[in-house]
Formats: sequence, structure tokens, C-alpha cells
Amino acid sequence: MTLKPVLTAHELDALLAKPISSEITPDTYFPIRLFIILVLSVIWFVRMTVFTQEMAAELFADPVLRNFITPALYFRAWVLFTFVAVGAWCYHNAKYPALAFGLLFVGSLFNMMFDITIFYSERIAQQDPLTTLFMMGRLSLTYILFVSMRNAHRIPKGSDKWNVLLPFKKPQALTSH
Repeated sequence: MTLKPVLTAHELDALLAKPISSEITPDTYFPIRLFIILVLSVIWFVRMTVFTQEMAAELFADPVLRNFITPALYFRAWVLFTFVAVGAWCYHNAKYPALAFGLLFVGSLFNMMFDITIFYSERIAQQDPLTTLFMMGRLSLTYILFVSMRNAHRIPKGSDKWNVLLPFKKPQALTSH
């Protein structure tokens, strides 16, 4: 018996994006969303690689647990870097962007649930407003990834793909591509 895939990667990418209407207009806010994802990921990557000890000290009071979890934080930084780099490459080359943003979305949800139960359990127990703001930021970033997955078929073309000021461009200039 020959096993054939039920769905190809291209078909899955099309299913993750919203159904295509007859008139496709580029999502002018896509570059801004990508910029937010990239900037926050770089900040978090630097924090988790350069300031790993300080981050572990903020999260865990127990020194034994802190020493145990420090390598995990460092490893997580490199996993974050890899996933975001692959997502940016998929965006740039228009190769399965909905699939890439969908995987980032699922990974973000999974990591947030893991963080709430493991990494931030001590911080959440103290009911710190800064932790609440941080979790709201994480939820917002996860929502941005979801919207990016759903609008992947509306990625702007050409140089507009990286133009953060695209929402301020004149509408006729957007359709001339």
C-alpha cells in the first residue's frame, strides 16, 4: 500500500489563510506586525542570552532551581531565534507564510501556557502588576501571530513587504504593483 499525504504543504498553507475573496487587497499593516514581532523577539533573545543569570534570579528565589533552569532559558532563546528567523525567511520568500505564522502562533500559545505553569508561577503568586502587563503583552503578540497567519494571502508585494510606513501610502500606489 502506498501512503499518500492527505494534504500537501501548499494546500495546508491555503487552508490556514482566510478564504480568498474575489478582490484581494494587500494588508497594509502586515509590515508593522512583522516589525513588532521581530523587534520584541530580538529584545527577548538578547535578554535571554546575555542576561540569563539575571532573568533566572528574577523568576526563581531558590538558587538550586535557578541553576537548573538557567541552561533551559539560554536554550529557549536559541529556539526562539530559529523559529522567528524561519518565519521571517518564509515571509520574505513567500514560501508557506500561513504555515510558518501558524506554527509560530501554536508555539507561542504552548510556550505561554508552559511559562504560566513553570517559569512565572512564583511571579504570578505575588500578583505583581508588571507580570500582568507582561502576560497581556504576550497575549497581544500571540494575537498578532494569529492575525498574520489568517492574512498571509494578503502579504504586500515587492519592496512594500518591508515598508513599515505602508499604511500611510496613498491607496492608488498600492494597487499599481
